Amino acid sequence: MSHQYHHLKLIPYQKLKGHVSSLDGKKQPVLGLGMSSIRDYPALPEGVQPLDNQVAGHTFQQGTDALGLLQDTDNGTVLKPAGKVLCGVREIKFYDQLQAATTEQDLLRLKEITPQYHGHHKLVIDGKSVEFIKLSDLTHGMLEPCIMDVKIGSRTWDPLATEEKRKAEESKYYACKHNLGLCIPGFQFYSLANGRVMRYGRDYGKKLTEATVKDAFRKFLNADSGLCRQLLMQFLSDLWTIQKWARTQTSFRLYASSVLLVYDARRLKPVLQHQTRSLSRSNSKPAVSNSGSSSPVVAGSSSPISRTPTPDLSNVEPLQHYYKIQRSHSTMNNYEEDMKAMRESYVFMRDNLVGSYENKVWAQARMIDFAHAFPAEEASIDTNYLQGIESLVNIFEDFLKDCDAENASKPGVP
Repeated sequence: MSHQYHHLKLIPYQKLKGHVSSLDGKKQPVLGLGMSSIRDYPALPEGVQPLDNQVAGHTFQQGTDALGLLQDTDNGTVLKPAGKVLCGVREIKFYDQLQAATTEQDLLRLKEITPQYHGHHKLVIDGKSVEFIKLSDLTHGMLEPCIMDVKIGSRTWDPLATEEKRKAEESKYYACKHNLGLCIPGFQFYSLANGRVMRYGRDYGKKLTEATVKDAFRKFLNADSGLCRQLLMQFLSDLWTIQKWARTQTSFRLYASSVLLVYDARRLKPVLQHQTRSLSRSNSKPAVSNSGSSSPVVAGSSSPISRTPTPDLSNVEPLQHYYKIQRSHSTMNNYEEDMKAMRESYVFMRDNLVGSYENKVWAQARMIDFAHAFPAEEASIDTNYLQGIESLVNIFEDFLKDCDAENASKPGVP
């Protein structure tokens, strides 16, 4: 890890009001690319305020009737405007159906990968009654929340869309949607390199191509000085769950639905520092093998790494197991087998990876936005959604391989 991180003094997260506190405690402007800086809020009822870290979707804009996300100041839940009548009714019905599910497997598994639903209710905004959907805040408790909205599917218009709407949607984010089945409407992250909040909006996302979209993900992951393997594994544990759901569910067709990626930059910095020290110690140990060939070992242990897909690790300290699964490029002959084993035991991996810090996971991926969710007319896979989530998983799995390559070529880099 670069020496530039060592002098940073982390301060409590301050809500965005056009300016935010930087990592060194000084007021800094929000750096935005393709993000509107004009926020003319309407008169809001007591107990709610605009959600300051919204990165995509309809936002408060001067001279328009657009409503952005709100936040309940009492319990921190997010209030999403139901929007157009048909879309709002459809999304509320979807969440109500999800909440009431008791036996439907597609819905029960979906509950695990969506924000918790707290019902819906109406608020009076500028004299008008507006319906809101109430959801848990995925960034709750995060001091420096980094958020990315990834819209899934090459087709983002639903079966009821007009020809004009279809053509408009088809032209948006064309390069990414056509080739990958996903696009990035917006994201923000707390930069460890410059101590500022960096925000990227629709205009930036529309210029991304299949070749450059990884650059956007790397920015979001604060990967200037190397990828963080623990962060990638936490995201992958959720993305693999979503992928598994998409590969098997035959109940719905999702259009313009998103995966929201969130993590806490405040937690990232000490993890990077810890991994740097641990990897340095691990790389200083000679490899041990009874056969004379090189075999990686756990730091502080003389045992070769087990290649058993589901080993008994009940007595292994979580971070020890975390480093146990790493590979240098000189010993990556069975890397795909290792990746398969991680996919099969990703829940165990996630629980163990965070076990040495707190009981709180500091990175999550969740499915959101169901205003264009339709029941499937036939029992078949939603190939439109599946293409996008497969691409997203592949990108993060490639990052995991890149991370191991970086660790092998630059000892001590996380």
